[in-house]
Parts: sequence; structure tokens; C-alpha cells
Amino acid sequence: MRTNDSEFQPGDLLLFAGRGLESRWIAAVTCSPWQLLAGQWFSHIGICARDPHGRVLLWESTTLCDLPCEITGRKIHGTQAHLPRQRLARYDGAAWRLRLAERQALSESESLRLSDFVLSEIGKPYDYEGAMISGAWRLRLCRRLYPTLDKLFCSFYVLAALKDVGKVDKDLNPRAYSPARAARDLMYWGTYQPLAEPGSASGKL
Repeated sequence: MRTNDSEFQPGDLLLFAGRGLESRWIAAVTCSPWQLLAGQWFSHIGICARDPHGRVLLWESTTLCDLPCEITGRKIHGTQAHLPRQRLARYDGAAWRLRLAERQALSESESLRLSDFVLSEIGKPYDYEGAMISGAWRLRLCRRLYPTLDKLFCSFYVLAALKDVGKVDKDLNPRAYSPARAARDLMYWGTYQPLAEPGSASGKL
């Protein structure tokens, strides 16, 4: 699937499978066997939303991007925003887009609320410990050892944003999700269109 920035919509998710050792490790311990067999070694996730100028940007929490944030104008180790096409062009790995199911498409008020949420979190530092322990239930048991409430990791940022606009259950705990689990559950619940199905707007980029 070839794309450009105009083809990204608020609420779209971008899933990444990096080639680096850290990315492969995250995928190996969090992806399901069928995801791995399908080559969907998801290790990172971001969400699209409009900025104050009306541009659709990719909003993410990461330490592995050397592009300056479109909002702050500087490189950030944490929550940041980029033009999707530029981010994809510089990414060392594969990427997929998930699109909301038609009945879940954002209303104008929901889109504005999403933008307000992601913008309010910009610049927060990356939660490395939280990201590492979101991978498996044994590690999540240790979550209380890392009270990093002032930090965000990628799947937490995305799930918290979706929760704020009412696209996931209000009782969902965003900190319990890895990128791979987020992708699995959001497609299983019918919130997002499935990958690799005829007529789906979700697919590999």
C-alpha cells in the first residue's frame, strides 16, 4: 500500500516493526505466534491526529527518532509529533496503518478532543521501564516497582488517547498494553478494520 499524508486520517494508528535489536526483542516477547508468522513483528505504535494548524500528524512516544518534533521544533525523547510521510521515510523497518471501523469513525468533536489530548501530552519523557514491563504478565506484576506516572510509553499514549475519546472501554488500563496486544485487541473488538482482509482500509504501507 503506497500512501501520502493526505491519506492519513485522525484516529489512524501506525504500527512499526523495527530492524534493531531492541525492537525485535519487544516484538518477540509481545507478539502472538500468528503475528510473528505473518511477519507482523510490531514493536511500536503511534496515532494520527490534527495539530492546531489542521495538519494530520503522527503522535508517538519514542526515543528512537532523530526528526525534530513538529510542535516543539526540537528532538525529544518522549511524546512527539511528525508528518507521517517523513517519519515513514526515515524509519528503519516496516509499517502498517490501522483505520477505524466505519461505525467508529471520529466525529468532528471527537477529532478535536483527540487533538487536545495528544497535544496536552507533548514533550513528556519516555517511560523505558514501563515499556519493557508491558510485554508479559510476569513483568506487568512488577509494575508497582516503577511508579513513573509522569512518563509515557508508546502503547500507553495511544490507548490513553483512544480511551479519552471513548473508543475503548472506560475501565481499560492502557499501561497493560504492548503495541502488539493493542493491535490484536483493537481489531478483535471491531474498533479497527482488520489487516489483510478484502475491502479493509488497514494494511501494510
